[in-house]
Amino acid sequence: MTRSPRPASVPARRARIAGPAARAVALAVGLAAAAPGRAGAQPRPAPVDPAPAPPRPAGPLDGATYDYDHPAAPAAGPARQGAAPAADAAAPAVPPEQRWLGRAFVHRLAAADPARPLPVLVFLHGTNTAQIKHRWMGGGQEGDVRQIAAQLMESGQIPPIVVAAPSAVLPAAAGVARTSWPAFDLGTFLDATAARLRGVATLDRTRVLVAAHSGGGCNTAGGIATALRVSPPAHAALAIDTCMDVELAPLLAQAAPATHVVVSWQTMTWAKRPLRDFALAFQRAAEAPPAAPGVLRELEHLHPTEPMPHDAMVPLVLRRWLPPLLSPDAAPRVPCISP
Repeated sequence: MTRSPRPASVPARRARIAGPAARAVALAVGLAAAAPGRAGAQPRPAPVDPAPAPPRPAGPLDGATYDYDHPAAPAAGPARQGAAPAADAAAPAVPPEQRWLGRAFVHRLAAADPARPLPVLVFLHGTNTAQIKHRWMGGGQEGDVRQIAAQLMESGQIPPIVVAAPSAVLPAAAGVARTSWPAFDLGTFLDATAARLRGVATLDRTRVLVAAHSGGGCNTAGGIATALRVSPPAHAALAIDTCMDVELAPLLAQAAPATHVVVSWQTMTWAKRPLRDFALAFQRAAEAPPAAPGVLRELEHLHPTEPMPHDAMVPLVLRRWLPPLLSPDAAPRVPCISP
């Protein structure tokens, strides 16, 4: 029997969407949406550890980083060292706000067998009014997803994976949260990543995990919302402390039946969001129709204890969910439907 992946322990109050029998969502903002026939309430979160273990110092990355452009981006003078070949001049024009700079990280463990298909973590950063290149992938001060994934690989908590992220540097693409990443095409990004890593690593397109932080998950016409329309469907979607607008709830909850969806948020620095309405809309959409057996539709309120809780949500969620989502138990049991 296939089991739903479960995360490592962390202080949280979650609302698990398990199917039609789950008729209410309990929000960890002091509110509970009660419904007829529901017995009891969601358990309260475990107390936050007042003295958490300090994070492991970031050391040199044991792997290689590869930069590349959107395949429709125009060539800008001589080719940059380590960049992919320029796009064909006959390629259809792409609006500038839909372009990006790509960066992929291949850990030494992931590069050991270039022919072995590897899971892929695609990370979408939030608003980028400072126009920082490769935010969360070595650029900026918030953190480095490459380091987070490397530590998980080196400790054996996850198998070798490829980490890849687009970087939006135009204000029209990442200046405002609710219009960030307009019409983001995950398929094009994966194609460009695979081309850049040819001979270095092979992508498993059936095991793509998309994580969107902040503004990366706010646009109903872009970001994680359009990333979930890729074929084959994404293995998992992690919405990390996003705007939580009601309009986005059904787009996440009605992802492909085999796509795990986890929505995580904190209220220490971002409490003024329609959390209750989002949760109710998410539940209604998740129940009609429900996901495949063993596939998650999860809502959870987390309590980061580190400074800058909004940014601390990224390592917290990735360390919490990547291990169970990349385990053999995370493979959904999809019914076989014969004609």
